[in-house]
Formats: sequence, C-alpha cells, structure tokens
Amino acid sequence: MQKLESWPKFSDSSFDAGLNGPRAFPPTGGSRISESALRGLRQSCIDAVDESSASSALSMTASFDIAIGRVLYRAGEHSIGEFGDPYVWDFLTLILMPDLAARRLAMGSLSTARGHALQKRITGGDRRHVFQRIWKRWLIFGPEIVEAGKLTEDDFGVTIERLITNRPRLARAVANAIVGSGYSGSERRDYSRIFMRRLQQTSGLVQIPDHDEDYLRDVIDALHRQVVETLK
Repeated sequence: MQKLESWPKFSDSSFDAGLNGPRAFPPTGGSRISESALRGLRQSCIDAVDESSASSALSMTASFDIAIGRVLYRAGEHSIGEFGDPYVWDFLTLILMPDLAARRLAMGSLSTARGHALQKRITGGDRRHVFQRIWKRWLIFGPEIVEAGKLTEDDFGVTIERLITNRPRLARAVANAIVGSGYSGSERRDYSRIFMRRLQQTSGLVQIPDHDEDYLRDVIDALHRQVVETLK
C-alpha cells in the first residue's frame, strides 16, 4: 500500500492504459463514455472543488464533499448501473482523479488513514470509499438535503451505514428528524445512534411503507419522542 505522501498524480499514459483495459467498460447495458467526456468530468470536479474552497462558508471538508458530490451525482444520473460497479470507482480514484482523492484523504479524519483503513478508502464498492460514499449521499438523500449542509459526517455515517439505499423517502425522513432534533455534538451522535437502533428494532426497517407519507411521519415522530425520553 502506497503512502499518501507518494500518491500518484494524474498521467495521460495511465489514463490511456486504464481506458483501454478489459474492464474499462463494465457490461451494464449502458453506453460507452468517451475519452473527452471523462476528461471533462475530471475538469468539472477540479473546477467545482476549487470554486467551493474559495467561496464556501462551510468547512473545508464539507465544501469539498458537496462540490465533488454534486458533479458526480449529475454525471451518474443516467448511469446508475455503471456507478454501481466497483471498478468504476477504482478507475475514478486511482486513474482519473488521484490528485483529488489525495487532496480529500489529506483532510480531516481521513488524514489519519493508513494501511487497511486507507485501502478501504480507495477500494471501489467499500462503504468508506473516498468518492463513492459522497455520491451515495446524493443518491439517497437528494440535492436538497445534502446541499443544505446541515447533516454532519457522523450523521451521514450513521444513516447510510444502517439504511438500505433504495429507500430515499425513509432516509430523508430520518435526516430531517436528526437535523430538527435540536441536539448537537455528542448528544446528537447519541440521538442518531439510538434513533437508528430503535428504527431497526421497531420495524425491521423494510416493513415501513414509505409510499404512505402520513404513516411514515407518524413512525418518525413516535421514534423521536422515544429517543428524547431516553436521553433525558
């Protein structure tokens, strides 16, 4: 495993080799993306991150994640099958945008990742992947919640790690409950963890019909009251 300090830069030769490799285009039924489109994706990510760091009132990590997540989400709106393939994330991280991956890994809690922990950050398909986890936030919660910047890194971790990805209404209802709970810091972490544990225990998660908004709201409100009572 390479140390972050010796992380490879983007190179045309590595890009060409990766693009011409046997797994460059997984058999998902989608259309092959062109070289120019991939280069355009890279430049869009670079521009978005640079612009956000110069103007955002959010933290450096939050502004980076929102900026690059927005680009990846829009790029993947019609390529869910491709973005579900782990090799695509290997390609994005190690070949197309290794410099941006290194930049994000050097920030915040990710800066301490070494050995196996670092491996998980760059392995496509892992829930801790440096880029894939950001894209998944947008896919699950949608632009409105993510761009609001009110969910913390811990909030995302608690909900995404415990919610199945094809239940966006449930995920958004939980996110709104966390944001509206009024808790912060360690109390918010306790609230989120207890809430998710109660949600799973109460419903088995998959039994909540999220097409019924009234029922979903009643479930979330009841769980909120239970958690608040527990934290007193």
